[in-house]
Amino acid sequence: MLISVLDQTRCTVLNASYEPLAIVSAKRGLLLVIEGKAIIAQEHPDHVIHSAREIWPVPTQIVLKTFVKSRSTHRVPAILTQRNLFLRDGHRCQYCSRHRSDLKANEFLTRDHIHPQSKGGKDVWKNVVTACSSCNNKKADFMLEDIGMTLRKLPTIPTIFELWSRAGTKNVA
Repeated sequence: MLISVLDQTRCTVLNASYEPLAIVSAKRGLLLVIEGKAIIAQEHPDHVIHSAREIWPVPTQIVLKTFVKSRSTHRVPAILTQRNLFLRDGHRCQYCSRHRSDLKANEFLTRDHIHPQSKGGKDVWKNVVTACSSCNNKKADFMLEDIGMTLRKLPTIPTIFELWSRAGTKNVA
């Protein structure tokens, strides 16, 4: 039980300047704290780790004590993949707002080009959204205004860090 809490809980690592650097397991975060390299900024509300002499909170966010020069993951755009697209859109159709868990047995999530590729649309973040197969079939290669469909929200270009955060938000309860 103890190992699974530390391995499955995600911990955000902040630089000494409070810029996000990475997301690691709580086990790695606690190790950095024990080694004196970081301090705990936020801890898990329900779990602690007991040793023979001490009780340690399970970290969900730590701050490094010294500044580490690195590439700014909070500014680097993510690569456009199906998985990253679904993460950005929260596994939700951007036309009807249904989550993947709400889809019927014969439906599934797809990638849809807002401005169809057949009409010169590019395969870039600002032109693709997650769509359920029903909405994607309805839209086909039409422009949104031609068939009266609207997007629930405009597509954005996510950063690597945003996607890491969205992929690792499930803490063990």
